[in-house]
Amino acid sequence: MSNPFKPGQPRLVYSAGYNTDLAAYGIDKPFALDRGELVLKKLEQDFGHAIPTLQPEPITDEEILLVHTASYLEALGKDRTWLDIFEFKDDEYKPVHESKLLWTMLDDIRIKSGGTKLACEIALDRQLAANLGGGYHHAFPDRGRGFCVIHDIAIALKVLLSENRIKRAMIIDLDFHQGDGSALIFKDDPNVFTLSVHSKEGWPEDKQQSDLDVEIGEHEADTYLMRTKGAVVHALDRFTPDLVVFVAGSDAYEKDVLPGTRFLNLPLETMWQRDKWVIDTCIDLGVPLAMVFAGGYGPDVWEVHFGAVKHLLIQSGERSSLSGFTQDK
Repeated sequence: MSNPFKPGQPRLVYSAGYNTDLAAYGIDKPFALDRGELVLKKLEQDFGHAIPTLQPEPITDEEILLVHTASYLEALGKDRTWLDIFEFKDDEYKPVHESKLLWTMLDDIRIKSGGTKLACEIALDRQLAANLGGGYHHAFPDRGRGFCVIHDIAIALKVLLSENRIKRAMIIDLDFHQGDGSALIFKDDPNVFTLSVHSKEGWPEDKQQSDLDVEIGEHEADTYLMRTKGAVVHALDRFTPDLVVFVAGSDAYEKDVLPGTRFLNLPLETMWQRDKWVIDTCIDLGVPLAMVFAGGYGPDVWEVHFGAVKHLLIQSGERSSLSGFTQDK
């Protein structure tokens, strides 16, 4: 397939505000909030020049209310709501050290969620785009959970559907954890197909029903790529979307440090193969794809996202030395 893009067109969305200063909120938890920054630094090194990005605008209350209840949005102005969402353990939260109130973190999350909306808009215009963050797929309409406050993916799709920019969308969710919020929000919506490939044993225990769920057991890691590819092919055979949102979670990576992700410990090459295959499949079908990062914990998970973003850029017309990276499908 010939490439329709000119090199240098921005298709990555990023803001310095993605690196939320958790210490200012009294939080000590291994969120890998600097993944976008690290990916961009490595991309600049490999491509030999800075990679252009677009900075998003924060989403509005009106956009949030397309997905979430008014009472929940109001509750996000209280610290208690945030404590429930983050479920801090042991010494992970020390309010005595905070210089900012927890609820003011919503300002940063509005920007990151705006990034997902912008990435979707870019994908519709240029076929491939990525938000170097986002992917809050556990948020429910009336509450946040699993570190997810508002559901940026659902908000972006609801906006695009309401504006008639798209008629049908698919969420391909390959995070370690099931995209339960996506499944619940779109369970009665025939215009959005939800696919989730996730750990069988991993949280959440009370999983929702996606349009297509594939559970990978702890002793089935060797089938991960095969079953993931089969699920994506099956989903795209059943449903033809105008846009795919690819939830490219890195928490199935063997270097992820979250104890709950121990059930899948996949090598970097497997993670890269997964992401490259999804990107190439959508390109071959001519389906616009917007990628979000979703889960990933600890200092090394950015390596997974680097591989995916680099491949996306190469397929968009960029070239590099390809050092340390395999371009073959």
